[in-house]
Amino acid sequence: MKEINLKKNILVSGSFRLIVMFISFFVSWISARYLGVELKGKYSYLLTISGFIWLILDLGVYRSYPYFVRKYPLRLQQLFSLSAFSYVVETLFLVILGLLLIKPLSTLIGFQFSAPYMFLWVLTITFTKFNMQLSGLYLGMDKVFDHSMSNFGSTLLFLLLLLTGLIVFNWPDRLVWVMSVMLCSNLFSLIYYLRRTQWNVRFLFPDKDFLKLVYTYGFRVFLSSLFILFLMRFDIILIKRMLNFSEVGIYSVAANIIEVLQIASNVVGGLLLVKLSDSDSLEQKWHIMRRMVLLFLIILGVANLAFVLVGRFILAAFYGIAFVPVYEVYLWLIPASFFLSFGSLFNNYLNSKGFPIISIILPAIALLANIIMNLIFIPIWGINGAAMATSVAYAWWFLSIIIYEHRSSGGKMLGYLVFKKADLLELRDYARSKFLHRSSNQ
Repeated sequence: MKEINLKKNILVSGSFRLIVMFISFFVSWISARYLGVELKGKYSYLLTISGFIWLILDLGVYRSYPYFVRKYPLRLQQLFSLSAFSYVVETLFLVILGLLLIKPLSTLIGFQFSAPYMFLWVLTITFTKFNMQLSGLYLGMDKVFDHSMSNFGSTLLFLLLLLTGLIVFNWPDRLVWVMSVMLCSNLFSLIYYLRRTQWNVRFLFPDKDFLKLVYTYGFRVFLSSLFILFLMRFDIILIKRMLNFSEVGIYSVAANIIEVLQIASNVVGGLLLVKLSDSDSLEQKWHIMRRMVLLFLIILGVANLAFVLVGRFILAAFYGIAFVPVYEVYLWLIPASFFLSFGSLFNNYLNSKGFPIISIILPAIALLANIIMNLIFIPIWGINGAAMATSVAYAWWFLSIIIYEHRSSGGKMLGYLVFKKADLLELRDYARSKFLHRSSNQ
């Protein structure tokens, strides 16, 4: 397959992601105003649980797809067939199971489901899983523009439909409307991915050996991704259990800001996995990682400084006085915004080396530490305590990866990660060249 142009891919996806981040802010704002504190908490709680479920169903396959598309390009159609078949089977099975067991599931999950809620929730799970697997295939095929367009279109549609519900008519059950809007945005992405590539309608299933390889690698990624997702979201479950939905609503807005900032590192991380998988040179990988960390250090530094200066005003003006406590929670989450992005980038670096077991062990330890700290801090400091625990856990996760890799490399890696003046000059010159190129075209 053709060589990956990482700079071009980051420029394309980064440009789209800036727009998506801007739209996502308005989505978060409007949904919070539309739902209110308590319903926002319920919505965030349902999304958290659905995220755990689709990740378990996926078993890490979506994260391994870019790697396998690069290593085994002739197996692309087989991977698509596997995803399409599992989507159809899981949707039918889970809809029937959910409707039959609606009462015991309501008790188990801690949310009172009605039939519409259950139907929308199940479809959200299976649509999200299928979309994530297709996005992995597109990244592996180096179709970054299509991947970015899908994310942009679905986010924009979410915003437009949300505004429709807010302005045009007053839906009797607002949470049902927001969940329906999310389902429509997922459907848009799914249709876009299916139409942009001429997939073979006939199912071509992987042979037993390749299927075993996919799920062996995928299961390692699954455990790593599951622990990382728990690391990011388990505090919301603990807050719901130990406090109430209103506190979940406040905390979820602060956490959502972190997730919006992390959108860029998630995209770049996916691109990095594809690029680093093509390289066998550790020195080349370290050189790339150093520049990526510097880039995100600058981006996140500027974004966090801006929020510190004007965040309280923005929350009061856009979200309402009930959401002003988000500001203090976010201040405790500022370290988390840096360490989560850095940890995500370096976790993709580990995955590019063949998904080693250490990529499972380190986030698992960080998760355990996070849970213990949350159980101690939440009764004392409430949601601010949860934010403190999260920041400490993310910091440990990132630093543990660095320490492990430095020791594994015989003490060589840290020397390659020290920022150099040439890195800043390269970023400046690259940004300037793109700006001048755009100006000349105008």
